[in-house]
Amino acid sequence: MQKVSKADIRPPVNLKLASMRDLARMLVSWSQRDRPASMLYFEHNGKHIYGTLISNHGYYEYYGMPMWVYTEGEGPPEGNFLSYKSRPEESVQFMQAIESEPMVVYLPIITLADKLEVLDL
Repeated sequence: MQKVSKADIRPPVNLKLASMRDLARMLVSWSQRDRPASMLYFEHNGKHIYGTLISNHGYYEYYGMPMWVYTEGEGPPEGNFLSYKSRPEESVQFMQAIESEPMVVYLPIITLADKLEVLDL
């Protein structure tokens, strides 16, 4: 088995989205296909970063392209979950706990102590 060092790990491709609503929409659509999505949060250089690591499978001749999909928020999360509702009007909001509400998807927010080393931000 080949040993991998930190120097061998390349950073993922950054994909910065325009808003928290765009990030929620993307995570909800991916979670319906693959697995439930969660959102990572950390503060870096005074910015509040929300995102997730994903792999775009079947990227040409490669096994996949790692991507860091993220947006910058106005501040730290005001809850443990981000709720996404698409009807009757699209909205996102922070929640402390999951509520039993139809047509709402809850994305858990995982707070990191520091920026992931592999990210090139």
